Amino acid sequence: MTDKEYLFCVQEAQNYSDRDAYISDICLSSIWGDPPESEVPTARIDAVGDIWDACHRSVEDIATAAGLSNRKLAEKFCIPYRTMENWCGGKNECPLYTRLMMQQLLHLLDR
Repeated sequence: MTDKEYLFCVQEAQNYSDRDAYISDICLSSIWGDPPESEVPTARIDAVGDIWDACHRSVEDIATAAGLSNRKLAEKFCIPYRTMENWCGGKNECPLYTRLMMQQLLHLLDR
């Protein structure tokens, strides 16, 4: 997947609450340059699903998936614990780019 395709997938993920609808729409999008009526590769379906999951994963879910407590996750990324509490408590929203970077650095997006 190119950076341009990845960016498109991430931007679109924010517009979908239904994972299956997102995967269907994105995998059939013209961004891939597929010939008409061609079969969508399974690897693309899996990758697009992973992107939707990553975009909708909360900070608490990221910590759990990485096997870390919220405090350890905060320490790992030098995030003030109060900020982590605000993100996890719903007082503030952790930016999508921050959640994606954390997941990439924790190898949660690797297949």
